[in-house]
Amino acid sequence: MNNGYGIVCSIVSLVLVLIPLSPLRAQEATDLDLIQGYRSSDILIALPETSGPFTVISRNSDPQNFSATVEYSGVDARAIVSINGVRASNVAGMYPVRDGPDDPVVRSLLDQAFQYHSTQPNQIAVRTNVSYGNRAMACVSSNDPQKKDDFLVCATGVLGRYMLIQPVMNYRLSSKEVVDRDLADFASSMASAVSALALAPSN
Repeated sequence: MNNGYGIVCSIVSLVLVLIPLSPLRAQEATDLDLIQGYRSSDILIALPETSGPFTVISRNSDPQNFSATVEYSGVDARAIVSINGVRASNVAGMYPVRDGPDDPVVRSLLDQAFQYHSTQPNQIAVRTNVSYGNRAMACVSSNDPQKKDDFLVCATGVLGRYMLIQPVMNYRLSSKEVVDRDLADFASSMASAVSALALAPSN
């Protein structure tokens, strides 16, 4: 099974300069990992331990880069979920990341995913959506019928950060239809977990 994830999310972090500041924003100005009331570690622990055939094998947060990464593994299954924050350097926008799919970086990540998988031998990439709650997340799915590898890449903006979800499964012992559902369910559960955190009472 090819465990490559295709694209790498690399978000440049910028230092916030904003005057005057509310008490919360003043705290966030001194604690740069505190974005919209949440730190990377808060998001890290909010992601579920298991989802379908996927189980966590590592959790890592990088407060200096406002990021968190969780890796999952299972039988013929692997996934990586990354959260990357960006600090605004302009007074007009403290949090430049738009929630949901309507963000230029989110669209760029998905364009990169589509281009990457479209150029891989034997792969067929298509744009799709995955629902979570009452929302939908833009994704790219791809399939290698020779190796029986099934890929999904989803991206969205949430809590002032970019969320990139990249599961891959092999369906040699199953069917593509079952694996398609497992991949979509995994992406939906990840987005739902962070979305629920966003709706929770403020820390």
